[in-house]
Formats: sequence, C-alpha cells, structure tokens
Amino acid sequence: MNMFYYDSICDGSNMVNEDVANINKYGAWILDGATGLNGKNLIDKDSDAKWYVRQWDEYVNKNFHKTDINLKRIVKEGINVIKDKYYKKVKDKNIKALDLPSSSIVLTRWIEDYLEYFILGDCTLIIENNNKLNVIKDDSVTKLDNKVFEAMDNIMKKEDKTFLEARKEVNDLIIENRLLKNTNEGYWILGFDTEAADRALYGKIRLNKDMKVLIASDGFSAITDRYNYIDIENLIYETQNKGLDSICKKLREIEEEDSSGDKYPRFKKNDDASAIYVELINKVN
Repeated sequence: MNMFYYDSICDGSNMVNEDVANINKYGAWILDGATGLNGKNLIDKDSDAKWYVRQWDEYVNKNFHKTDINLKRIVKEGINVIKDKYYKKVKDKNIKALDLPSSSIVLTRWIEDYLEYFILGDCTLIIENNNKLNVIKDDSVTKLDNKVFEAMDNIMKKEDKTFLEARKEVNDLIIENRLLKNTNEGYWILGFDTEAADRALYGKIRLNKDMKVLIASDGFSAITDRYNYIDIENLIYETQNKGLDSICKKLREIEEEDSSGDKYPRFKKNDDASAIYVELINKVN
C-alpha cells in the first residue's frame, strides 16, 4: 500500500497546543492531550499534557516500523516507557489521580494490503474504501461530556448566567467524569494503565481498491458532531474539495460567532483542532 497524497493540520487554540498530528511512511497518528484537573503542571512549565503527547509522538515515530508486532503491543510497551519517564521527572511529589496527564489517540498504519487502526478516547477515524464509508469512534467520552454541556445549558438559560459562570458551576461534574477514566463505568483513554490498550477500538481493514482515510481530534470533528456544519458522511468529500485548512477556518468562525457559548455550550471557546487526510493506493506488484 502506497500513500500518494496527504493533507494535515494541527491548529492550537492558544499559546500551548496540546494536540499532535504526525505522519511517516508507515502511518499517521493524532494525539489530543488533557492535563490533570488540579490546575498545576508538575513536569512542564507550559502543560503536562503537551509534554505527554510529545513523548508519545516521539515514541510512535520511532516504533511504527515494527510491523511484526501489532499496535496494541506497541501502545502497551509505550505506556510503560512513558510512565517510567513521567515518574522519574516528578520524583517524590505527591501524585494524585487528577494530576495525571492523559490523551485521546488514533493510530493508523498501512501494511501491505490492509490498514491497521487503534483508537482510545474521542478521536475519529473515517475510511472510504470500495465506495463504502466507515466511521469508527468511541462515544463514551462524548456521552459524559454531553451531560456536562446539558447542565451548562440549563444553568445559562434558567439562571441567566454567562458561559464562564456556568463552566465553574459544573466543575464538580467534570471532576466526577474524569475520575471514571480507565474504568468500565466510564471511558478508556491513553494514560498509565496498560489495560486500556486491550480496551481500545482496534482492527484491520483490507484494501481492495484505493482508500481514503481521515483522522481527527474532537476539536476538529466538532465541525460535524458538535456544530453540525458538515455531515460526517460528507467530511472526506469536503476535505478533498476544500482542504483541511479551509474547514478549520470555518470551524473557528463558528466558534468566534458563538464566543458566549449560548448556542453550543462547551468547555472553552476554542479547542485544539487536528486532522490528517490520506489517500492510499495498492502497491505495484
């Protein structure tokens, strides 16, 4: 399988971008980091989540060529490697569950005549193959987030409070949801628990004809599943015709027009937005 075209974007929402979008000749990946909720960084002055996703970016880039082992095993081994680095850096600090960084992740790797994928968290994978569209996403995080957004919406409308005021009032619910990280009752995400690798969305899809692949962080996929500007079934088509940069600009326009969060309650006005679009063809025998 050969890659003959790709487009990518990793648009930060502020000075510190906690997303990573990267690609090499073996595959493409996106990480969407989340810093602990205790409001402090223990190992990076900017963001522990930024440190975390960059550690993973480096690790994936170095290990994607190991096609004799599957992505689950690569991730499991990576969790132990990066966990060891993290605890060596924090040393004897009193670490609590809410301090730990984590990340959503989507890995796609093309080997011979199939695509291998691995997803934890709320990243999205869209595949067009043999004139069929396949959308692969775990909605566990989205369901929990939607409960928070619904609570924020009620506070803003019934109590006539601002977006920021409503966000503060739902903080306990946000913490409650975060404590469900890597549990059967909550959601599975990339952290320091190797069991998460076994709970990921994982599979292999055989390439019969040319294949188009789009991977995205939730900050980018919001254009479809939060703001309803593009149907998810049409996102690949729109990407082909307009490019990821154009779609991201529209995304930012929507967020700016609703900067108060009245129409689309959310955790913050803008989120980091990342996506990679790849077109693949069969290798020439």
